[in-house]
Amino acid sequence: MGAPVFISYGHADQVTTDWLSRLQSYLAQSRRSGGIDAWDDRRISAGEEWRVEIKRALNQAVAAVLLVGPAFLASRFIRNDELAPLLRLCRDRGVRIFPLIVGWCDFEDSDLEPFQAFNDPKKPLESLSISEQNRILNQLSIEVSKAIDTKALPSNSTWRESMRGAVLREPIVRLAREMELSASAFSSQNKRCRELVDAVTKRVGIKEHLEFEKFLFRYHQQMNAEELFEFQMIRAVTDGPLAECNRKMLDILMDHAQLLAELPALTGLRQHLVFWLNKYERVFRSTPAMAVCYVGVEDGVPWPSDAESAVRGWIRAHPPDPD
Repeated sequence: MGAPVFISYGHADQVTTDWLSRLQSYLAQSRRSGGIDAWDDRRISAGEEWRVEIKRALNQAVAAVLLVGPAFLASRFIRNDELAPLLRLCRDRGVRIFPLIVGWCDFEDSDLEPFQAFNDPKKPLESLSISEQNRILNQLSIEVSKAIDTKALPSNSTWRESMRGAVLREPIVRLAREMELSASAFSSQNKRCRELVDAVTKRVGIKEHLEFEKFLFRYHQQMNAEELFEFQMIRAVTDGPLAECNRKMLDILMDHAQLLAELPALTGLRQHLVFWLNKYERVFRSTPAMAVCYVGVEDGVPWPSDAESAVRGWIRAHPPDPD
């Protein structure tokens, strides 16, 4: 398997001339030697989740060819779901982008304007003779091969490991960020809970010892105005940053199932988040007397203490590729 190259195009731009097929025939020259594995959405089989397949191909790409025409520039899907991720990959991982102007369009006033077009935007392929079109397509395939060669691709096994790390790094870094935000919010909330429980305990003369969730629920109606204000501040943390971070973490784990195989500790995290969000949606939101939402030992799904260290260790062991 060669180095993955993503090809993006507007379907309507291919009606008169199938530029995609013509480009693929030239890229195949390099693919026969194992240099290029050119991917386009025509590879997606019936029944496959096409958005998932496109996202996977984007994340694996080391270079991209954009067949730019009016339909390409007008496509909201290309702009949001293909071009935006490619521009981030160009910035973060040095992915090479080759805009090839196939039809008359306003390339110079588009999001791609900062990139050097491979051919003259004032002379798109459709305006040229077939011989000149073929010359440009052939030259493009040569330049894509050279761009990949300059990355000094390692052996196949090493390459697959490198690409696996590159694909996993982005969701794992996002997961680490949400973990950090959640931990900060929980720590702040825990401090407020302790202070409020101490204040209510002293004022009312409470003798029993309860965990914060049960205590705040049981003595909610006995709080004075100042204590109720603090109660609402604590509830706002649950209803805001904690719920938001937990949703985002679960979304990441559900969207990237391969993370569970990479870091088994995340299986426990996923179970914890499912239970927490279920309790939050079905119980907490409809119960104003609750300020905090806990699931743990009693539910059999405590926060996995090893998840954060596993994520941080993975990030240290897989530094980003140098520019």
